[in-house]
Amino acid sequence: MRRYYYLSSLLVVFVIPALISGYFVIERVSLLQLGYFVAGVLLLGGLWDVWATRHGKKDPVWLWTFNHHDTLGIKIFDLPIEEYLFYISSSIYVVFLWEIIKYMLEGNDPLLYLAFPFLATWSMLFIVVPYFLRERKDKLRR
Repeated sequence: MRRYYYLSSLLVVFVIPALISGYFVIERVSLLQLGYFVAGVLLLGGLWDVWATRHGKKDPVWLWTFNHHDTLGIKIFDLPIEEYLFYISSSIYVVFLWEIIKYMLEGNDPLLYLAFPFLATWSMLFIVVPYFLRERKDKLRR
C-alpha cells in the first residue's frame, strides 16, 4: 500500500479538486492553450527534475531524491511516473483555480464563493495532515 502514497496524494490533492473546479470553468478554458501550458510545464519541470536527480547522485550534499518506497516503481529518465503526473495534474488545477477566481470576481455564480475556499482548504488539509501524521509516526519509531 505504501507504494501508492505519491499517486494517492496526487489524486486527493490535485485531481479531485481539478475535476470539481473544472466542472465550473471548463467552458471558459481553451483546451488547446491548456494543453500547451501543461506541455510547457511538463517539459521544463521534467528537464529540471531529471537534471536535479542525476546531479544528486554525484553530490553527497544534494538532497533532490525520491522515496522509491512511496512510488509505483515505474521510471522515465530516472524519475518516477508520479512526478510527471504531478506536473500535469497540478498545472491543470492551477489553471482551473485561476479561472474560478476570475469567474468569481465577475459575480456570475454565487456557488463559487463556497467552492473556491472549499477546494483551497481541501488541498491544504490533504497536504498538511499526512505530513504531520507521518512526522509523528517517524518520531514514534525512534
